[in-house]
Amino acid sequence: MLHRLRLREVVWAPLLLACLLTAIGVAFVVSATYDPGERYGLGREAQLQLAWCVIALVGFMLSAHVSALSWKRMAMPAYLGAWGILIVMTLLAGTALVPSIKGQHNWIALGPLRLQPSEFLKLAILLGTALILTRPGFDARKLPHMLGALAFAGLPAAFLAREDLGSALTFLPMAVAMLIYAGMQMRHLILMALLGSGLLIAGVASLPTEGARAYQYHRIQAWLHPEKEEYARAEGYQTLRSIRSIGSGQVTGKGYAAGDQNRLGWLPEKHTDMIFAVVGEEVGFLGSATAVLLFLLFGLAGLHAAVQARDPFGKLVGVGFVSLIMGQQTINLAVALALMPVTGITLPFFSYGGSSLLASFIGLGMLQSMRVNAPLRT
Repeated sequence: MLHRLRLREVVWAPLLLACLLTAIGVAFVVSATYDPGERYGLGREAQLQLAWCVIALVGFMLSAHVSALSWKRMAMPAYLGAWGILIVMTLLAGTALVPSIKGQHNWIALGPLRLQPSEFLKLAILLGTALILTRPGFDARKLPHMLGALAFAGLPAAFLAREDLGSALTFLPMAVAMLIYAGMQMRHLILMALLGSGLLIAGVASLPTEGARAYQYHRIQAWLHPEKEEYARAEGYQTLRSIRSIGSGQVTGKGYAAGDQNRLGWLPEKHTDMIFAVVGEEVGFLGSATAVLLFLLFGLAGLHAAVQARDPFGKLVGVGFVSLIMGQQTINLAVALALMPVTGITLPFFSYGGSSLLASFIGLGMLQSMRVNAPLRT
């Protein structure tokens, strides 16, 4: 069911900040993929990103016009559909529909178009989790209820982590933020953090150091010691180049499109996962800090809009979406700054990637819908 959205009802602050971040991101995608043979230097990726910007704005308008009640009714079918997509992609991995790209099966190929379903699965699981947290009788203060909600959101994330660890990691801040807002007790949060830390340490300690599955162990070692000769040209190369790019920008940067790490092609994945390294090299600390500040402002504006929703389901959807964006942004920056091992994850609104951009603006439309709708009754 659609509803009429008036201009005076639009929550402008998060929308304008998202558009500003997207515009800045496009500028750096243009820099990272500069092609002197094309008009205005717009490489193929830059041209596609501009097209995706238009599609994303259309996605925002459509999702903002979907009523909050319709989103609530779609929540469980969307969650089950997410599981279906995960299973189908697993069964069809390596086929023409789900090709192997850099050893992973994270994309659906529809002719020349590639879609990354994980970006949309996040929204589906967000809706499903919000529905569970607002079910009659659910009490986030009770440990069994909290663990059940975490399992509800975490199981598809664990399934996804086999192929796309970066996307799977973004489910944690989303689920935890929603539980905190739903009333989870602090002692349960501390207990969960201790258990999670223990499982992480045990998991890292049990990683095989030799054989076909030793790549995870070597990736962690490359993060800890990227300068070692055995890692500097392999697993640690991306980390080293990112640090050098950001550090070489110093305070004010080398100038837009003037970064040598960028222009000479020494920085891997510079238009996607490592676009923040391009920002650091070309506009320096001041420009990087400005970008981070814009993300923080987006987070504050988004949370302000979320808590003003007129229904618990809408509030949780808004809080979950903003936490999803901010969590993904934090992980991406941590990887670029070598604060955590490399995981393939884009910087929201900034990085090249149509699926990520479209899903982010659809989520923004959901936030808008929850903000203006009357209390839900099903």
